[in-house]
Amino acid sequence: MKVDEAKRDRATIMAAVQIIFGIIIFTSAWWLSAEQAKGTALYIFGFITVLLGIGTGIFLSARRA
Repeated sequence: MKVDEAKRDRATIMAAVQIIFGIIIFTSAWWLSAEQAKGTALYIFGFITVLLGIGTGIFLSARRA
């Protein structure tokens, strides 16, 4: 039981960090000029990072039967 809880805690922390980094990357496109942001690349990269964070939380905290 303790091992499952520890795995879920680590998965939650890892997912939260990825989501936070994704949000920072996504919003950094607003702070930079269009020339520095290289168009929409930061929006796409930030969005994908957030999705990976959500996937990490789901897949690493799911119980394996």
